[in-house]
Amino acid sequence: MEKHIKIAYLVIAYMDSEQLKRLALRLTRTGDADVYIHINASVDITPFQKALADMPGPGRIIFSRERYRIVWAGYGILQASFSIMEQALQQDSYDRIVLLTGLDYPVKPDEQIQEFFYEHKDREFIHASVVSGEQHSHLYYYAARDHRFLQKCLQTYERLLRKMGKKGKHDYVMHEGQKYLLHGIAPKWAISGECASYLLDFYKKNKKFNRYFQMMHAPDDFYVATVLFHSRFRSRIESEKDIFRIIWLPEDKGAKILAEEDYPELAGCGQLYAKKFQSGYSEGLQRMLDQGEER
Repeated sequence: MEKHIKIAYLVIAYMDSEQLKRLALRLTRTGDADVYIHINASVDITPFQKALADMPGPGRIIFSRERYRIVWAGYGILQASFSIMEQALQQDSYDRIVLLTGLDYPVKPDEQIQEFFYEHKDREFIHASVVSGEQHSHLYYYAARDHRFLQKCLQTYERLLRKMGKKGKHDYVMHEGQKYLLHGIAPKWAISGECASYLLDFYKKNKKFNRYFQMMHAPDDFYVATVLFHSRFRSRIESEKDIFRIIWLPEDKGAKILAEEDYPELAGCGQLYAKKFQSGYSEGLQRMLDQGEER
């Protein structure tokens, strides 16, 4: 029996149209995957549309019908993710839904990715665990990164509360009489089509639940994991298996921009995808990864 998994890639992007083009070409070259792309409403979409016009791969490349303004640590990225998830699920039936950014790239051959997801058809990949305000103190305080004036007011309020030794809110959310402990940090995930349908339905029906995350810092780190760890899919979650590789710079300077020197680490790692690829730095590495051989 042929091992075949139909994948929908949900890609959130705001910069580097040439890198996004390379990613889209790579993901759609076999016809086993379609790519749904959301471009931040704060940037001009024209360069991305031009870069992705007349793509040769058999897989489809589809821009989102709706566009949201995405700011760092804001709620807009969740809105964008669920918007293109809904678009994908309306378009076709997919075995696997994978969330990526425009600066990500596969580090394993297509056949290996297909085989991995075929062998784990009933598993949900969300690298997350229970988190608390004791670990991440910002969970005790409100934030509204999408609204500048409100965010400034909340920052002032937080400083006042901290000075008095008080907390602004619980580090958990109540839903239908049940305490949902927060799970994170998981801004990326790869879930089954069945799980994605459940998640989208939950998001659309539970606006009161969603409001908790609208008023927190970096809600995309927590929303999906929190919902699914309190669902019937909990037993299917592979929380210890991280399929996304990031090479961090020292002294909390963020993710390293990957280049050819990083090929041995990426080729030998157990992950399927990696961050951070960028035009002018990563093309040589991407060619090496595509060919599956070290130069």
